[in-house]
Formats: sequence, structure tokens, C-alpha cells
Amino acid sequence: MEEKRTTNPCYRIIGDFSAERLTMVWFPHAGGGASALIRSCRESPLDVNLVFASMPGRESRFHDPLSGSIEELVDQLVAHLPETEQPPVLVGHSFGALVAYRIARALCGDETVRHRPVAGLIVMAMSAPNRLGQQSPITHLDDETFADQLDERFGGIPKALRESKEAMALFLPTVRHELSLLESYQDQTETPLDLPVIALAGSQDRAADASRMRDWCQKTTGPFDLRILPGDHFFPLASLNEVQTMARSMR
Repeated sequence: MEEKRTTNPCYRIIGDFSAERLTMVWFPHAGGGASALIRSCRESPLDVNLVFASMPGRESRFHDPLSGSIEELVDQLVAHLPETEQPPVLVGHSFGALVAYRIARALCGDETVRHRPVAGLIVMAMSAPNRLGQQSPITHLDDETFADQLDERFGGIPKALRESKEAMALFLPTVRHELSLLESYQDQTETPLDLPVIALAGSQDRAADASRMRDWCQKTTGPFDLRILPGDHFFPLASLNEVQTMARSMR
């Protein structure tokens, strides 16, 4: 299972692509790159097309300027979203869940230039937008304290990374920036989506448990389901088959 580079700067195809299959477009957690997803796909091959959203500040886009706002990031990702034979399912993990939600709103809006069908939205490990302001901000903290809070809240920083000042100096700015976009996000009263939405919570996730994700139901008039899967904040990487099954149910 390999990542296929394309001329599209914002999206990459992981594995084979077939026009007949459903496409999942995956929006990663803050600072997340494609490598962890590729490793997971090697262990659990998928029967859907997997398109990865490559965000600024990491991997092949490491030197690209970071987006000044969620809106700016969404506009860029919407403009470059690949055309697919079938309406895609948007899948967002943590920070990527908010991005996927805003992209769904942009694609399903009334603006003719942007209007494109979406089969469904899967949000994972992210509090509902109206609950984002309930967590204490951490992005103003110094690097060491910020890293400690990342570990405490989300877990997942490898020991080898924590012990390398050079690696942390490359890793932290992008994570800090994207989490600051979450901390400053103001939820709005908007017409709900008319889409199937599935919210997935990790059974051991300290940052976004099921109670914090339940309000995603307010964001759609379509079918809504809240499910709990085993694992911590990074459970999606070990649950690709389950996510794929749910995406296929939205066709």
C-alpha cells in the first residue's frame, strides 16, 4: 500500500484508485501526515478509494505557508478537491473533523460554483462544534508545557520524538497553529446539513468522548449515528475497516 503523488498539491491517493468504487476523502488530525495512514492500510487493505488531504506544514507541503483561518484552509481544499465518479464520503479525524464538516457545508451550499454532491460525513475524535470552546486553551503555552499538555490531552507523541529537540521544533509549530484555529473557532447558527453523519468516539479518548460528540446530531437533518470504538484519540488508524464499512453504508 503506497502513497501516490499527483499533480494536485492538496490531495494524494493511497493505494489503487477505481472509478467504480466509493471514495473516502480523509482529513487528518492536527500535524498529521499520510505515513501513519499508509502503514495502517498495509495492515488492513481497503475496498474503497482513499484520498488523503495533504495540509500545509507537513511532508511534501512542509514549506507551504500555514492557513490564516479555517475558512482559508477550506477554500483551498475545496478548490483542489478531485472529481470522483460517485459522491465521496468525507472523513475527518480530530482537527480534520472540523475541516471535513466545513468542506461539506461549502460543497452542499447554494453557491452554484461550489455545489457538489457528498454521500456522507464521518467525524471522529472531535467534540461537536458548539462544544469546542469548553476546553481550556493550550496553544499559548511554552513548547515544553504545550507538549506536556498534548500528551496529557491526546497522547500519541512518540518517546523518540519527545527526546529530539530538532524534531519537536519541526513538529510543534504546525500542531500549535492548527489547534489555535480550533481554539478560536466560533460555532454559528446555520442551516443543518442534509447528509448522513456518523460520529465516532474512542472508548478511551480523553479529549473527545461520546458525551462531547453527541451534539454533532444538531448539524444535520439527515440520519445520525453515534458509535464508540475501542481505543484512544488515535483509534481511527486501527479501525480503518470499521470506518470503511460505515462509509460504504452511506452510498
